[in-house]
Amino acid sequence: MREVEFRQFLISNSDIESKVKAVNSRVAKALMVERQLKVNLDNEVKDDEKMYSLLLQIQEVMNDGLHHNVYQNAVRKYYLFVNGREFPRIKQYEKTRNL
Repeated sequence: MREVEFRQFLISNSDIESKVKAVNSRVAKALMVERQLKVNLDNEVKDDEKMYSLLLQIQEVMNDGLHHNVYQNAVRKYYLFVNGREFPRIKQYEKTRNL
């Protein structure tokens, strides 16, 4: 993960009001995903299928659905940082891949 650049991306995001706390939290959660799931986010967010699989794995292994999807949200922000667009909701992505 490109932590320094990601942190700068988050700081420059006008949607984030509490810069220090929110930015630190998102970066920490993204790093936690890398550590716990033994992945490199740069590799995962380059490919939509890998991203989809990672989001499912986060739900299952890290019980993220119980915590308001905070880990998924951090990874989704990283996806936006790298790709310049948001990753669709899981259900929406599943509809497009079954076509």
